[in-house]
Amino acid sequence: MRQRLLLRQTCVEDLKYLGQSRLECQKLQGTAVICGGSIAGLLAARVCHDHFANVIIIEPESWLSTVDAVREDAWRQDHPRTRVMQYRSLQGIQVLGFQGFYRLFPNFLEECKKSDIHVCRGDFRSSTWGNWTKTPHAEYGGNLPKTMFVGRPGLETLIRRLVLDTTKYPNIKQIIGTATGASRSSTSSERMEQVSVRKQDGSIVNIHAELIIDCTGPVSAGIKWLQREAFGHSVDGKYAKGTLPVEDLRVSYDQKINYSTLEFKVSKELGERLNVPGGWEGCGPIYNCFTDGLVESRSIYSQRIEGDIVQVCCGAWGIDDLPATLEEVKSYVRSLITDKPIPEWFFQFLDLLAEVDDVKHSRVRVPATNFNRFDKVPNLPSNWIALGDSVMRLNPVFGQGCTKALMGAVCLNTMLQKYGATALLSDFAQNFFKLQASKIGPIWEGVKLGDYTYQTTIPIKGETLSKGWLLRWYIRRLHILAFTDKQAGSALWHVKMFLAPPIDNLQFGLIVKVLWSALMRPNA
Repeated sequence: MRQRLLLRQTCVEDLKYLGQSRLECQKLQGTAVICGGSIAGLLAARVCHDHFANVIIIEPESWLSTVDAVREDAWRQDHPRTRVMQYRSLQGIQVLGFQGFYRLFPNFLEECKKSDIHVCRGDFRSSTWGNWTKTPHAEYGGNLPKTMFVGRPGLETLIRRLVLDTTKYPNIKQIIGTATGASRSSTSSERMEQVSVRKQDGSIVNIHAELIIDCTGPVSAGIKWLQREAFGHSVDGKYAKGTLPVEDLRVSYDQKINYSTLEFKVSKELGERLNVPGGWEGCGPIYNCFTDGLVESRSIYSQRIEGDIVQVCCGAWGIDDLPATLEEVKSYVRSLITDKPIPEWFFQFLDLLAEVDDVKHSRVRVPATNFNRFDKVPNLPSNWIALGDSVMRLNPVFGQGCTKALMGAVCLNTMLQKYGATALLSDFAQNFFKLQASKIGPIWEGVKLGDYTYQTTIPIKGETLSKGWLLRWYIRRLHILAFTDKQAGSALWHVKMFLAPPIDNLQFGLIVKVLWSALMRPNA
């Protein structure tokens, strides 16, 4: 069962097929059109380059066609990313995400170095309620698999620079405009035929498409296109169990999350005095503390990213008043309710940041979380798919958004490797959405399980916050066990890094240990 779920619920095995390009003469003729040029769209374009003769990215923001959008020193960009609300906020990349980027781009490590992006062991230095969880260093000979510590500008700019490199990926072109719709094929009722694009001068152009990929983000523009072209409904008006019409595909809940990020541009001299674990030069993670949702709804996160920038982020469920200055951050951290005290060196670290003059602040009020269940919708066009935030928008606290986008691109590659030898079959989209849902569905359930801990969360219509209480109790006790038990710590780490299916948290030995721990220490 574990092996089946590893194949079904993770992309670990699928990574083996990533980056394997067809010969030019074997590529699918026609154009893959990607609607949206953020991270999901860029990764989709990179995958499509391996399989299609032509790839076009439609990007609405005009400055993303300039050198400012592909520069190595992204921290000096002159333009903001207006369509990405968390562009200047803290983010995380799990080990699986880094491994996927590494396979897609053979020169990835070299380009990370050019952009001052830190590649380090996948130890996020995260404490749980002030306690250190056992991390499986010994399983990897003391050297955990690597990941990267990078801000959103650094990551997105790096990926865009790589994808739009015409010497390596000549089939990819980016045009500036807004995708306004997709129309049904005049020769096949099962397909979309073209994408309409409104260019900067207001003119409309139509691009004939062999494959259309919706990467329009949270607006999920493709849903309106489907409805406009009368897709997404049962032909006879009857819906089999487990299927639903396109207008009912979205489920949503509001976790009432806010977070505030301060960025400090640190000099080399100050960096060496900050006394961060492992030293300043090789530093990525600094200190993160997740709190017990039964007694506290606030957490603290910190890391070093490209350009010698330190990010300190305060996030909370159901609280609007978050720090906007360093002094407010220090008071916030001092007031956190934890089981073990936050280490004193972290407060000394915050004190030293007072010497920094170049400080930026960003604040994000997170919209409601939603999941567009395309895998349950009948009669979808065979050559239209969606990935990234167009399918699922998550609570950003656990930093899973970019890895989720990568997983969607991996699923697309798997489908094109296995089922798109010479042409896209009539069930291509249907099978893609089922594959993608099996991979990202567990992320949705896992995050929702945690969000339902907080009484300020507004649950999905028809559900209550008590849903999943038993599994929530078990996972909480598993974290307690992981303070002292290597097996528990290993299971939690591998699942969080997307290297193992969630069932690893339910190993029989762990269940026995959790129950024994709960019996012996019921009030832990």
